[in-house]
Amino acid sequence: MRKSSLATLALALMASPVFAVNYSNEVLAIGVGARALGMGGAYVAIADDSTAVYWNPAGLTNIKHMEVDAVQQGRAYSGSDLNEVGSQYFFMSGGMTVPKVGSFGASIMRFGVDDIPQVTGVDSSGAPVQVGTFGTQDLALMGSYGVSVYPGVAFGATLKYLTGGTSGLQAVPGSVAGDASSTYYGADLGTLINFGKLTTTLEGLSFGLNAQDLVSSGVSWKNTPTDPTDTVDMNPKVGLAYSLPFAFLKANGSIVTFAFDADPKYGSNTLLHYGAEFWYKDTLAFRGGMRQFLGGLQSNETSLGASFRFFVLQVDYAFINYELTPMQYLSMAVRF
Repeated sequence: MRKSSLATLALALMASPVFAVNYSNEVLAIGVGARALGMGGAYVAIADDSTAVYWNPAGLTNIKHMEVDAVQQGRAYSGSDLNEVGSQYFFMSGGMTVPKVGSFGASIMRFGVDDIPQVTGVDSSGAPVQVGTFGTQDLALMGSYGVSVYPGVAFGATLKYLTGGTSGLQAVPGSVAGDASSTYYGADLGTLINFGKLTTTLEGLSFGLNAQDLVSSGVSWKNTPTDPTDTVDMNPKVGLAYSLPFAFLKANGSIVTFAFDADPKYGSNTLLHYGAEFWYKDTLAFRGGMRQFLGGLQSNETSLGASFRFFVLQVDYAFINYELTPMQYLSMAVRF
């Protein structure tokens, strides 16, 4: 990942007492799970595993037993390219359904970036004046509950706590006085409708809506010039998914699904997600996707992925062609 992109948030904090926040912290804009990421993040209307804690808590009702998902990704700073930084990403979630009670889920998520240059201005030649490097880290804890209110109709809610800040940041007169930190409390409300369970005419079609940050405390900062509390916009993330209901696919144990999601409040722009997935005999899967940034925010990003299931174990892989630095993710899920 490039310093010029990932350092924006931290540098804005040093340069200005208040800066706009539309996602509750950077960690929530990444997405979770190699399967969903391989589909370009088009997962709100699918969300049939414990990562539904993040994507759509109503999807927890799709969990039949108990399961645990985990993914870890890291990029070391080699020191050979001044435009690069090191990063670490970790996510773990678990979920289970209790008959006649509902479905429960919990997750922990951490994202950190190292080797960000701290710049205090420019010299007489116009070159940046760097006083050192620092790191940022975000930690998110989430708990969810989902319930089916009618065959094919489910609702869910996620409560979340986030904390983050900087480390190694040097004090600058008139700006930060050292490391800054933030805290946030929020709640999401989701719904998932499987139209195929309501009418056979719409077999294979599902709709999902996750009102992210429907309830928000705002991001409260400490150790900044004014210690502001920045507002967080509610993001009504909406999605559609369609699994082809053709008889020849079912006869061969195959499932082909197309999905589309929209993030209307991705910063000041809209982010669209497109994804497709092919499962063969509930054992092997291939998928692809794309993220499209409207308003010229950045170039489109494509993704590819695959999965393999063996008894209780599922392994998911995703390759994301991020505009600045391509990344790979590997998830493992165990279902009891």
